[in-house]
Amino acid sequence: MTDGEGREHAEAYLCGAEMSRVLPFVAGGALFGAVAGLSFGLGNYTAAWVLWLLYFGVVELTAVLNSRDGDTLSEHVWLWFGLQRRRPGEPPREVTGWVWLRRFALLAFVIWLALHFLTGGLF
Repeated sequence: MTDGEGREHAEAYLCGAEMSRVLPFVAGGALFGAVAGLSFGLGNYTAAWVLWLLYFGVVELTAVLNSRDGDTLSEHVWLWFGLQRRRPGEPPREVTGWVWLRRFALLAFVIWLALHFLTGGLF
């Protein structure tokens, strides 16, 4: 394979719908590659958290804008905790004890996290 063939393959891969699948990984690599530069001014952990939040924003925004089902964080949480909406004509989903346990765990975690943040770490 010559260099021209490899370039054509890469260009064909990164065009159109495939680009939306590659974008979060490209952005993530760029953001995480900047940790060393940011950490000198912010500190390692602060830089890592800032970059993590920026990466999350890129992934979530990409998922929101591509209009496919099941790719946003909300859609994953709804699926994992048995909260996804039914489509017209679908039978009701069975809610088992396992589903209720997962929902309770989610609720307990969210309550704890809110109290932890709002009380300065007392909880």
